[in-house]
Amino acid sequence: MKKTYRLITTCSVCCAICAATIALSSCKFEQEDYFPESASLRITHVNEEIKDRLVEQSAEGSHGWLIQYFVAGTDDYNFEGFNIFGRFYKSGRVTLAGNHRFLRNNNANKYTEHDSHYEMLAEEGPVLSFNTWNDVLTVLEDPVSPTAAPGSIVADGEGMRGDHNFVLTKFEDDCITFRGERHGANSRFTPCDRPWEEYMEAAEKTKKDITSDFLTSYYVTNATDTMYFVGLKKGYFNYCDRVSDPLNNKVLSCVFTPEGFRLHRIYYIESNMFQEFKMSPDSTCLVSESDSVRVIACWDNYIVNVRNTVWNFDQEQLSEEQKSILEQLDTEIKKVGKTYSLASIGLGRSTGKGAVNGLVITFYTNSAKSKSNTAGLELNTTRPVYGKMNIEAAEDAAMDGNLTSLAARSNAGELMKQFAATLISKQAEGKTQKIMFDITPNNYFKPTGCELQEILIDDNGKETPGTAKYTLK
Repeated sequence: MKKTYRLITTCSVCCAICAATIALSSCKFEQEDYFPESASLRITHVNEEIKDRLVEQSAEGSHGWLIQYFVAGTDDYNFEGFNIFGRFYKSGRVTLAGNHRFLRNNNANKYTEHDSHYEMLAEEGPVLSFNTWNDVLTVLEDPVSPTAAPGSIVADGEGMRGDHNFVLTKFEDDCITFRGERHGANSRFTPCDRPWEEYMEAAEKTKKDITSDFLTSYYVTNATDTMYFVGLKKGYFNYCDRVSDPLNNKVLSCVFTPEGFRLHRIYYIESNMFQEFKMSPDSTCLVSESDSVRVIACWDNYIVNVRNTVWNFDQEQLSEEQKSILEQLDTEIKKVGKTYSLASIGLGRSTGKGAVNGLVITFYTNSAKSKSNTAGLELNTTRPVYGKMNIEAAEDAAMDGNLTSLAARSNAGELMKQFAATLISKQAEGKTQKIMFDITPNNYFKPTGCELQEILIDDNGKETPGTAKYTLK
């Protein structure tokens, strides 16, 4: 059976003994011995057990400890969590390792090990103290960090508000948690399950897999409510009730793991608790410990609204009508210049003067097909509900400079409008029906393409599956 200890201070023990003494004084003249040992002796024995456990997990054949370390931060300065690794020896020596961005002597973001000393102190409760300088840990509490980037310290003389003394809050065989004695941030010790550099590489891969510079928002949802994370890549992010103009905004710190990420503290959405998220079996989202909360990248918003490049249609999937329009486009473009020819058609943002978002053709501008350019017709793409897209004609149907030039010398502009119309509505069952698309991304966290499945909508709002299916890439 596992032993679980929680912090009991000397003061609280004395209060309990005094209260018991007062309660019994009217009927007993001798105080009952409720505890076989004094509070200080009990703390000493717990310290011995903690040290034995730290050393045991550090023995040859084991991988020591993973320390998920956090600094306190403030409302104005916030920091990510740090994966630090430790191997403890009976002699009081400790080896710590890390690869964080605050390592000095040109070691930033590089795997670094450093030896120092540790001690178990008997204060008001058990305290783990790293009582000599360690390159991996101590820089996170150093009052001044002259090599750190601007904005990376709270204030001169305060540093990042890390700690080197840690008060025990929970002691189990497979998890020991501490609270920073001065600044109060939590740190969690768990047995490491692999060599340290392998763990770092796996955690970094997960971070790269689920974050990017271009898709930075995430739905946080349970069965009935949705909130958001913004900025996960930094390792500290805003948790808010909506992405734009948030009313409720909290800053959370996390550490990345090989399976996902873990928050500094437990948080809730309605009554559902969450702290640690792991990738779902189908890689579509991250799932909390209780399977009740999910983190889903806002890939649909990105695909519909934010894409700044062009994703091209797989031309083999186009209808006969659409293929015919492209053939005519190619003919018209060749009329403008002998070295011109159509390469592809897609959705995104054109690159011509007065660039537009919408339908974009890419055309070659030399016979060797080594140079190309784009021309765009403005369209509006909207997200009616999660995972769906509408394509609508823009009110003025603006063209960028390249398409305007082509349209002045050919029928390219009208043909582009005809192609766009095939994505907006179609004749079905003897009447015109609007088109909506189901979106399936090729990657749920870093999409570089998607599939659009046609849905037809009649005047009464009834939805029926259409026959068209497009791949954009």
